[in-house]
Amino acid sequence: MDVVNRGQKNMILIPVAFTSDHIETLYELDEEVIGESGHKDTIKRAESLNGSPVFIKALADIAKTHLDSGIICSKQMGLRCPGCTNERCAASKKFFAGQGLGETFAV
Repeated sequence: MDVVNRGQKNMILIPVAFTSDHIETLYELDEEVIGESGHKDTIKRAESLNGSPVFIKALADIAKTHLDSGIICSKQMGLRCPGCTNERCAASKKFFAGQGLGETFAV
């Protein structure tokens, strides 16, 4: 781990791509990164959100807000990452573009 080699030994690793414990977080971070660092006591991984009531409520609020808006599909679903050349991504964006992005549905 490059930062450990440069002298940084007190760290908290935050796996922002995962909202729950996952094999990559449990094995790659806990075993490989932290385990092989030689500093298990001073390098830790932040706890995952898993079943946090606050996180679950936030997700429910986002879903409810979307459903209450009457919008079929967010306009953001048609956006691609800058420089994206992945054909599977292009196909999914084309699909969502055909779903009436930003249009409302009849209740």
